[in-house]
Amino acid sequence: MADPVERITELLMILLETPTPLTLAEIGERSGLYEMGDESSRKRFERDKRTLRELGVPIEATVEEGDAGASRYRIRPEDYFLPDLDLTPAETVALQMAVATVRMEVDWDEQAILKLGGNRPVAAPLVTDIPAPDSLPVLFEAMSTHRPARFLYSGREREVATYGVLYRYGHWYVTGADRGDGDRIKAFRMDRIEGPASIGDGEPYVIPEGFDPGSVLQSDALLLGSDGETVARVRLDRTVAPTVLRARAGTGSVVREDDGSVVIDVPVRNRAAFRSWLLGLGAHAEVLEPADLRSEIVSWLKALAGGRD
Repeated sequence: MADPVERITELLMILLETPTPLTLAEIGERSGLYEMGDESSRKRFERDKRTLRELGVPIEATVEEGDAGASRYRIRPEDYFLPDLDLTPAETVALQMAVATVRMEVDWDEQAILKLGGNRPVAAPLVTDIPAPDSLPVLFEAMSTHRPARFLYSGREREVATYGVLYRYGHWYVTGADRGDGDRIKAFRMDRIEGPASIGDGEPYVIPEGFDPGSVLQSDALLLGSDGETVARVRLDRTVAPTVLRARAGTGSVVREDDGSVVIDVPVRNRAAFRSWLLGLGAHAEVLEPADLRSEIVSWLKALAGGRD
């Protein structure tokens, strides 16, 4: 079959419909897609299998006694098809509203709504704009199936038992046990993964009971990043000064002024998180130094205001 799309689609249907896992030889006999003993045919099968997995199709691979080491493959329908969620009409509308307030870089959200029987997202004010890294579906699948994930990070090949996937401080993170570092629990920022992520062939693992993915991240969002540390000098008026000083006790120097305002030094390694923190203080905070950070904040605020001064 010359057309790759037709070939991969037929492979998908064979693996989905079989009640028992099939070897490559059995797949070839049933479909005529692959010839046993032909190296190019075997490579074609590996490419097709990899393509399906990259599309998020959960292909199960097992080795059974008596198969002389040959792998058997199938797709369990319960892993592939979404069960009926029995949503009420009100719940469907609520879900549509939630999707409408969050914009992804890809249309996964809209596809999900349509698959659940809803209509296209209803009109609603946009609350947030969330990035969609290419590795997100693969890492979420790794977590859901308790299989190790593999990816290149900071120039090193990693194999991570994925315990959690979360969105914090403007970025997606995957947390879990880094098997190349003595199963040390770490957090990896998805937009810094180099190249595609994949699911390893290792044994399934158990996520520790009660594990909190957010516990791996630093508690101070402003320090969670690698933008290069900047010390922002910020003036707080007397309305918010006491609250901010309690929350940031010990994080930087403080100068108190006669009118009740304070000037504090705030260490920053994540400028996006700093902007969000500053926006939450509204007109009660002003960035004084350094000049480049102040200019950046002014430009950002003008853009939010539609270019108005």
